[in-house]
Amino acid sequence: MKLSELVARLGGAQAGGDPSITAVGSLGEAGPGAISFLSNPRYRGQLASTRASAVIVSESERDATGLPRILTSNPYAYYARVAQLLNPTAPVVPGIDPSASVDPRAQVDPSAAIGPGASVGAGAIIGAGVSVGPGCRVMQRARIGRDTVLTANVTVYDGCTLGERCIVHAGAVIGADGFGFAPDQGRWVKIPQLGAVLIGDDVEIGANTTIDRGALDDTVIGEGCKLDNLFQVGHNVRIWPFTVVA
Repeated sequence: MKLSELVARLGGAQAGGDPSITAVGSLGEAGPGAISFLSNPRYRGQLASTRASAVIVSESERDATGLPRILTSNPYAYYARVAQLLNPTAPVVPGIDPSASVDPRAQVDPSAAIGPGASVGAGAIIGAGVSVGPGCRVMQRARIGRDTVLTANVTVYDGCTLGERCIVHAGAVIGADGFGFAPDQGRWVKIPQLGAVLIGDDVEIGANTTIDRGALDDTVIGEGCKLDNLFQVGHNVRIWPFTVVA
């Protein structure tokens, strides 16, 4: 895209020329055709030597370079949106792979994709545009909201709910039993975990992260949360909207 096209789509102000932009890159590594950004003043010195065709800077850095540039209040977020434009996600190709197993009592929207070796249990609901990747398990009565992506080998246990536009990375487990045992004369009595996991819209869950179902009430992950790889959310935890845990 031309630099002016990026500004027309994303806002901000343009200064300097109007080069064509085909990629994003760091100030130190970007080459011709790439756009870079300066969000931390400690990297200001790299502006003089960058080979990028354009940069994204704050209003206060307007005169820090003569390169074609976009002026914005938040260069880092602007860069993220440019990267999304230049690197769109692959469209979901609707259909059920012949090797997948879908219970006839499940509801799968015609626009959804069920990948190789995946399974969908009785009473599960798979929304429009959902991608259930290879080896995923969506168990009974689970609900997966519109445009959510389960990448590969994700397990969603019985009765758990994911909102719209979520991304769940490989190996994540949603809704396994919480660790609940009652002591009784030196032994342990398992406490049935009767709650579920409720996940809001626009949540991203990292690889091999586990979210336990509640004992009585539900475990709740609020809208817009971003959870990193390899950690556990225990039973009955509530994470408020737009929280990041890494």
